[in-house]
Amino acid sequence: MRSVISMFKPAGILLVLGIGFSSLAGYSQVNSPYSRFGIGDLYYSRNVSSKGMGGLATTYKEIQSINFINPASYAGLNFVTLDVGIEAEFRTLTDQEKANRFESSNLIFNYLALGVPLAKDKKGYTKWGMAFGIRPYSRVRYDIISPTVINGIDSAVDEYRGNGGLYRGFLGMGYRIGNLSVGVNAGYVFGQKEISTYRSFPNNVDYYYTGSINQRTSITMFSMDGGFQYEIPVNKTSNIRIGANGYLGGDANGNRELVAQTIFFDAFGQPDSIDVVERKETKGVYTLPAGYSAGISFEKTNKFMFGAEYETSKWSDLTDFGEDLGLGDVSMLRLGGYWIPDVTNNRSYWKQVVYRAGFFTGKDYVVINNEQLPVWGITFGGGFPIRRFNNYSTQFNTINLSFEYGRRGSGISPYVERYFKVNLGLALSDIWFIKRQYD
Repeated sequence: MRSVISMFKPAGILLVLGIGFSSLAGYSQVNSPYSRFGIGDLYYSRNVSSKGMGGLATTYKEIQSINFINPASYAGLNFVTLDVGIEAEFRTLTDQEKANRFESSNLIFNYLALGVPLAKDKKGYTKWGMAFGIRPYSRVRYDIISPTVINGIDSAVDEYRGNGGLYRGFLGMGYRIGNLSVGVNAGYVFGQKEISTYRSFPNNVDYYYTGSINQRTSITMFSMDGGFQYEIPVNKTSNIRIGANGYLGGDANGNRELVAQTIFFDAFGQPDSIDVVERKETKGVYTLPAGYSAGISFEKTNKFMFGAEYETSKWSDLTDFGEDLGLGDVSMLRLGGYWIPDVTNNRSYWKQVVYRAGFFTGKDYVVINNEQLPVWGITFGGGFPIRRFNNYSTQFNTINLSFEYGRRGSGISPYVERYFKVNLGLALSDIWFIKRQYD
């Protein structure tokens, strides 16, 4: 009997070349076929406040928002804060001639974090803070169907499916000494990436079972990042803040299971095994890259802030069980800020809203036809305070909302991916651990 793996050699080559980017005719996709590369689509996870400002985070600090990108910001938390975010995403994929168009939509978990102020200075401002939580790191999700012809057999249909992704749990501390805040996050990256390839012969006179190769890779790794923020006072209400943060690269433990088998699809479109031809497990290493960001901002307290930051990471160093994946280094420039009309105006709710806007541009790590894909996007949003039930309440709650329109690819790319995202965040804050004056 012919090896199922040898039968799939053409499909393997097709995947390496970008899942047939040279021809989109007859393809359908769910989410993004770009997530086939590397460890999947990088999820630039930030809180909704930062997302509304083009992702600006290196110098961003807020008393009621958990900026887990730079742990130095934890030293500015004034309240115990639970911050959670979700994202609705709408993607459109088109070829150069715009003759083929594919759409998808997804509802995605964004992050969950809890921040706690641990100590205050003599003036009552937080000088030591802590935060912990979980956030996505990358995502894999696609389903591509491609008709093909095999010489000497008949027409066939190849289907490529991908699912999974990585997450990062983190625990961090931030401490302020004068105008300098420093912080560090310790974390754990975990998750899995599953890639499946199916070949069937629906129009053949002779009946053939569908052949499949399923490859599931689990990844685990200890991670660490740190950063600083330094404030330079301009006057009593304004300051210039500079900041930077970086994270370490290293080897992630990988465990891979490969199963080659014949299958049939049930009524729900899920594969069910008939006969396993080959099964093997291997252990290896994913080498994940290091990176850093640096930025500067100008802020007038409770009025406005605008800033810029540059981010880069060495994704060309990524290896998969020793194999160089041919990726490029990620680079990103972000510009953004916020504006509050009048935070003390209790007569007009809309003057207390925090209005945000931003822009980003850079390069994705996916390389197609020797081109590293360009990316850009514009964002805007707002922070909408929830009115307290009474003046004696210690709760300070905010609904954060942001919108993002972006594009990946260019006029010379085989196809361009456009997306629109709506991010919804809820920041619930309260003053805990208050010593009672009366019993």
